[in-house]
Amino acid sequence: MNAAAPVLQVRELTVKRGARVLCEALSFEVRPNDCCVIIGPNGAGKSTLLLTLAGLLSPERGNIEWSGAPLSSLNALERARHRAFLASQQNDVFSATVFDAVLAGRHPHLAAWQWEGVDDVAAAETALTHLKLEPLAMRDVRTLSAGERQRVALAAMLAQAPSLYLLDEPASHLDPTQQTEALDTVLAHARKHRAAVVMVLHELHLATRYADHVILLGDKSTNGKAQTGSAAEMLTTERLSALFGAPMVTLEGDALKSFVPARDQEPLIPDP
Repeated sequence: MNAAAPVLQVRELTVKRGARVLCEALSFEVRPNDCCVIIGPNGAGKSTLLLTLAGLLSPERGNIEWSGAPLSSLNALERARHRAFLASQQNDVFSATVFDAVLAGRHPHLAAWQWEGVDDVAAAETALTHLKLEPLAMRDVRTLSAGERQRVALAAMLAQAPSLYLLDEPASHLDPTQQTEALDTVLAHARKHRAAVVMVLHELHLATRYADHVILLGDKSTNGKAQTGSAAEMLTTERLSALFGAPMVTLEGDALKSFVPARDQEPLIPDP
């Protein structure tokens, strides 16, 4: 049991998008070394919830604390030093090398007008190595494939070394091997620094592999109220079938587990 003080504590959080309530009275906490995974159908509000936890959107009601400090009490620099946020898409307007993009992860730790030092450069180089990006170090980020750019974004987070990682679909654009290699690396780095991870995932095999805790968002059978609990409690065929509105079955083998839609579902394409 993890008795350490929470890195992230959420109390009675209500998040809305326009007039639509995405989650109501949501309470949970994430402690050092913990991984919490948010799962739900498209449009359930997973990204909006993550943006709210990152302090980039304001909740309708409720309280968010990072390491015991109310999020509302922290300025932009304090927030940047505490948490790293990975958006679901990476958009590059200006030219930059892969190395410089990763080194930018160190900027929250620098004083105004301060240049990066030896330790900052070493952190960036280590992150490049861990994500197997050394051959791309001098490439312009705008020339990368979507998968390569995703690994660069993850490397910048490793260089940042936050207390809280907030990741929106970190496995997107990555092939199966890269998915596990990248997330193994991020989780190992987080544990080394006693950080916490909250991530949105669509890949259920990755959720069963990494999650300690799970938030199910968008289950219509609960009137949209989020469900929270341990991975063992939340990741079941019954709960996931209700969440996605279709029968799910379990696949297991080699100490791994996942869930997929049942094969006997009717196609959605109407007859001509």
